[in-house]
Amino acid sequence: MIELVQGPDFAIGSQDAIKALAKKESASLLVLSDSHGRPELLKAIVEKFGGRCDALVFCGDGIGDLCGCLEATKKSKKLFNAFPPVAVFARGNGDYPEFPFDGGEIKVPLHQFLKVAGMKIMATHGHAEGAYYGLGRMGQLALENQADVVFYGHTHIASSQEEDCTRFVNPGSCSRPRGGQLPSFAITQIPGGQERAETSFFSISLTLADGCAFMPYAPLPVF
Repeated sequence: MIELVQGPDFAIGSQDAIKALAKKESASLLVLSDSHGRPELLKAIVEKFGGRCDALVFCGDGIGDLCGCLEATKKSKKLFNAFPPVAVFARGNGDYPEFPFDGGEIKVPLHQFLKVAGMKIMATHGHAEGAYYGLGRMGQLALENQADVVFYGHTHIASSQEEDCTRFVNPGSCSRPRGGQLPSFAITQIPGGQERAETSFFSISLTLADGCAFMPYAPLPVF
């Protein structure tokens, strides 16, 4: 369940929920990116996996899809009950700095930071940091802001790798994968303390019977 209010830190959710997330001993994050006009995919993923997660991270290029999914919680009890209590997001190269939302508008930042179970996460799209050319600029931004985990998109290629003690997670694109990959998203476990974050990937396929089916997925390593 989520409160449809944007705070000064840009996250959507009540301040109580945001503060509670920072203090949890451990947390699960539902991580998505690059939906590109497929809000029904976000809705299906949240309905299936959101109830077991403490926050949703969206890495851009589909802010309209995310807003549509959030606003649908007012009409769908199933979606309302499944939506994690906190949502953070970043502006993709195909998104606008502001977007109509719940009778007003929300600000869509290039980067968003959030404390989760004692760790600091960063959400970005990656285009402003040259994600196609490596993790260097994202890593520098993470270092400057003392972020432990960086979530990004833009490349449409799922990956999880560590450089200089920072974990970088790209959930892939849930609608337009590249590099021979499948449509995908991720769930990242933030264990708290000094333990490392662990990420599980899931592929998405469309079925006549159920609409969407999800399977554990192991994307090829990125070198």
